[in-house]
Amino acid sequence: MTITFARRAGIVPAIAAAALLLASCGGSDTDATGGGGGETTFVTGLASQPEMLVRSFTSDALTATVGLAVGEGLVRTTKDKDVVPALAESWDISDDGLTYTFHLRQGVTWHDGEPFSSADVLFSFQEVLPLSPTGAVLTSTISSVAAPDEATVVVTLKQPLAPLLLALGPQDFSIQPEHIYAGTDLLTNPNNRAPVGTGPFVFDSWSGDTITLTANPDYWDGAPAVDRLVYKVIPDSNSRANALVNGEIDYINKFDVDDTIVKALEGNDEITLQNGRVSATFMTMWLNQNEEPLNDPEVRKALFMALDRELMSKSADPEFTEPAAGSFPTGLWATDTGIDYLDAYGYDPDAAAALLDQAGYPEQGDGTRFSVRLRYVATQPYTQALAAIIADNWRAIGVETEPTQDEATVNSDALFVQQDFGTNLLSLDTRPDPEFGIGRVYKCNPDKLAFNNPTGYCNEELDALFAEAARTQDQAARAEIYGQAQEIIAADLPALTLLQADQPDAIRSSFGGIDEFLSGALSGDLTWSALEP
Repeated sequence: MTITFARRAGIVPAIAAAALLLASCGGSDTDATGGGGGETTFVTGLASQPEMLVRSFTSDALTATVGLAVGEGLVRTTKDKDVVPALAESWDISDDGLTYTFHLRQGVTWHDGEPFSSADVLFSFQEVLPLSPTGAVLTSTISSVAAPDEATVVVTLKQPLAPLLLALGPQDFSIQPEHIYAGTDLLTNPNNRAPVGTGPFVFDSWSGDTITLTANPDYWDGAPAVDRLVYKVIPDSNSRANALVNGEIDYINKFDVDDTIVKALEGNDEITLQNGRVSATFMTMWLNQNEEPLNDPEVRKALFMALDRELMSKSADPEFTEPAAGSFPTGLWATDTGIDYLDAYGYDPDAAAALLDQAGYPEQGDGTRFSVRLRYVATQPYTQALAAIIADNWRAIGVETEPTQDEATVNSDALFVQQDFGTNLLSLDTRPDPEFGIGRVYKCNPDKLAFNNPTGYCNEELDALFAEAARTQDQAARAEIYGQAQEIIAADLPALTLLQADQPDAIRSSFGGIDEFLSGALSGDLTWSALEP
């Protein structure tokens, strides 16, 4: 028997809410009106500039926030972890789980008027996917891709991949136009900063710190109710919060919402703070095991035990953060609840100091043992407060560190490309399935693929478990395998998961369609067409 995913209707916009007049809030130079005939504008505040506007070539969350209003994938994943149609209207899966036949939505056009077809999907699989920082799982699993006609794509796998459909959403597999990219250097193509897509909004301009998109009147799911999206870069958290309160902007993505913004907006009826939208985020300490003494697991354990994660949670925001219990997030179906980092590696400076003594790193005459570098992205939620606590905690056991603030792109290059760090504090979106969010940062990475494991840690037994879990279809069996993987990670501690965070999105309450807008499973996957002024 062949399993068929029934054809479903497109995303239905929510009922419109009361009209929003940005000008009446003060400070805005754009009008957002409902029913008055004027142009409607929705303004998003960003913490920094995106790397580019095409998600296919970067895992930058800011790129997704802007670019996925323009580009689309074959499917989307909801916050309930359901996979729903996008550019693929339906699909069939063979009994052995090796063949996926996608039936494409017909009548779709690219923003430049060219027709969308299976040729674009085939090109995206064959030429774009190998350049994706998160595409290694797919490229290593796919045997062949064929396009028997303009509306059909057949993907054949070497072995079953249980979460395949989750990987075909726009965050990991945004379809790109063959007629624009073919025969060019894909990574330097001008389309990466001025993209042509099939989505609900069309790229208009990128001038300085402002990016503008306009509604796509020919969108396959109907023209958006909002006429224009504007993205403004506002690096300072207080300034972003004030801009939202004063009506200069309407939305801040959860990725850019930190404790300063939450505290400034709590209790404000004009602003909705909504969490629980996506998979949990870990505030993670990445440890460079190409450097001594971080290549010693006993040293890593000591550094972990020296950190007061309860204090970190209180200093960040106890309403939206908690100390991480393990390498897999609480509440995920694959998480082994028998693993508890707070029990195994609880805050104990004396025990941490003794462990360093045993590992051969006694205090010197000045009370220090060694020094490590600590880098972090200042605009990420909670990082400044956490970096200060980490430095104090480590100094208390004789480990010197001077935290260094980086811009997001500088930090990303240092961590994933140059491996120029000792320790690095950076968040990890755990994603709906461990294969894509967690597995890629713990599996061996001999080719130093960007946005994969940056630490130099490599354990072949762990790799084998992740591979077995990926090809296993039964979820309960997968959970057992992932439990074994978590035991290895807990013993080796290649990275330190400090806090599990579920920071909220912040959006102006007077807009309609908020629940549908925030229905995506990942931070940058937003249903922009659902917004109603």
